[in-house]
Amino acid sequence: MGDSVEVEFEDYLPIMAEKLGNSGLMEELAKGFQLLADPSSLTITVHSLKTNGPALGLPKMSDEDLREIIRFGDSSGRGELDLHDFCVTMFRTSPALVNVGLFSLFEDDEKRLHSSRW
Repeated sequence: MGDSVEVEFEDYLPIMAEKLGNSGLMEELAKGFQLLADPSSLTITVHSLKTNGPALGLPKMSDEDLREIIRFGDSSGRGELDLHDFCVTMFRTSPALVNVGLFSLFEDDEKRLHSSRW
């Protein structure tokens, strides 16, 4: 009984994809993005992660660790993640999704992601 297993969020992505379907999963990722993003820039930054992350149960991290998270997913080099960067990063950190062929979600839903207003 003393053994505990820590489950990372990305471990849930394949389960979420199966239960919610393609569109449902993308909507949930967009909601997660909203919770972490800076409302004025509609991007995730080091500052927005530092501000919004703890309220969502994310562990407290150093600024350097937060910068590394941003660098990992930042496709523009601007030091921030837009919605597309965030979703791609979530998929990149969930090999199980790629292995079961669900990465094709982006082919169907990329336009909707870019045009979604929340």
